[in-house]
Amino acid sequence: MLTALHIENIAIIDQLDVEFQKGFSVLTGETGAGKSIIIDSIQLLLGNKASKNLIRTGAEYGVVSACFCDLSKEALEILSENDLSPDDDGNIAIYRKIGADGRNNARINGVTVVVSLLKQLGEHLINIHGQHDGVLLLDPRRHLGYLDEFGNIGCEEYSKAYAKVKALRNALTKAKEDELNKETRRAELISYLEELDRCDLKMGEYDDLMNRRKNLMLNADITEALNVAANAIYDSEMPAAQQAKIALDSIVTVEKNLPQGEELSKRLAQLSAELDDIGAELGKLFDHYAGEQMDPDQIETRLDELDKIKKKYGPADEQVLACRKHYREEFDRLDQGAEYIEGLEKEFIEARTVLDRCAQTLSEQRKKAATKMKKSLQEELAYLDMPKIQFQVIVEDRLNERGGIRYRDNGKDHVEFFLSANAGESPRPLAKIASGGELSRIMLSMKSVLNQSYDTVIYDEVDTGVSGATAEKIGKKLHAGAGERQVFSITHLAQIAACADHHYKVSKTTVDGRVQSQICQLDQNERVREIARIMGGEELSDTLLKSAEEMITNNKNKD
Repeated sequence: MLTALHIENIAIIDQLDVEFQKGFSVLTGETGAGKSIIIDSIQLLLGNKASKNLIRTGAEYGVVSACFCDLSKEALEILSENDLSPDDDGNIAIYRKIGADGRNNARINGVTVVVSLLKQLGEHLINIHGQHDGVLLLDPRRHLGYLDEFGNIGCEEYSKAYAKVKALRNALTKAKEDELNKETRRAELISYLEELDRCDLKMGEYDDLMNRRKNLMLNADITEALNVAANAIYDSEMPAAQQAKIALDSIVTVEKNLPQGEELSKRLAQLSAELDDIGAELGKLFDHYAGEQMDPDQIETRLDELDKIKKKYGPADEQVLACRKHYREEFDRLDQGAEYIEGLEKEFIEARTVLDRCAQTLSEQRKKAATKMKKSLQEELAYLDMPKIQFQVIVEDRLNERGGIRYRDNGKDHVEFFLSANAGESPRPLAKIASGGELSRIMLSMKSVLNQSYDTVIYDEVDTGVSGATAEKIGKKLHAGAGERQVFSITHLAQIAACADHHYKVSKTTVDGRVQSQICQLDQNERVREIARIMGGEELSDTLLKSAEEMITNNKNKD
């Protein structure tokens, strides 16, 4: 549920802050006052693509932030999956900043997130019914999605079966092509394998050789330094380690009579042991660097060979070795081509049987949902002064060019809405007969039966093409649909505005020569004047004011 909204430097909005409550809220105001800008700003929080053109002229950035409470189970799961959580009061704050330089910044509860997460989360926060959604309803390709949403129908099991059939079909096609071109492919694979076997790259070999080449360049200096250091300890007339040992033996004899004797004995013993360790380590290092078997020419030759192989089959060692393994398996399979194809065909038939079963189950679910959807929509439309309407949801097999069933990743069904607006007329495709007013009411009815899972729903000018008693019924429908949720409507109709629990007015003023948009919640007197303005214009007569007050009072009495 949306509880607070802050907008800064967006279009004609300099700075705007507003709080919202549950129930039915309307936003009114003259055309161009900034109502749609508020919707655009909310959509930024829901992960919509940002345009630099939205930033207020002269500003370096635009900011939108909002607070949400009473999150749905799905929203909480998405937050948890991304190591996020609401605050102690169960709220989350979403922040989006868009810069004139094209940079975007998004945060949830102060934690920086990717914009795609806002989009994923936004799908479970707010549902916005835009001004052009009615046009989308005319596209039959969207009807299946509406039906699945209404019936809460998931395609997960079918989608897995479809993906498996598709993968097996592709594997079969390739295997059959390989069988036809077996000898040509055999020659290619022999060539590849001979090259890879001849090179016989070992995992990590290239990096090891690079290190060897680097070390060889320093070997002369390293071995000389190690030799001098080792001689200083062991090979002089009296090696350092021996001197330390003599000194230790001498001090031990008098350490009890010497105030610092015990401490000096300990230090000399440590020094003697340390010198022995250092000498041994120097000897090992000297043997390693002096004993390097591979000469520089061998290293360069091998590196050149590996560079060619890695360029062709790599570049990573893992990729080269994977190619070698893959080619070997494919080569071995060439002699088992018929047997391999037979196995794939058997597996394909089994997978296709599973796909058919899943598709049929999906179709049955959709047909049941279609019957319920038809009933629900006809009840909604009858209430909105379309009692004679016959609404049908047709679910039939999707056919291909040859007349067979065409499977896609969402099933085998073609879904389309049909409508008969008048008695005696046969239902026809919705796109061919729906008028603007009918389309608005159908879309509102559709959203009414689909939006039950959303705590916040926004209708942007749902009143297109309607007026009078129908508009009043739409207002009552929106009010009834709010209940413990939030329903917002941007409207130009007094009948809808009079049904609201909360009324906000969006207006614009000129400050220091610049237009600014503001929003404020109206009290009772302000609300009466605004509804009167909607009804009759700027000249507010006593009759208009009285009619507006009666309209508000009548709707309250009917609650």
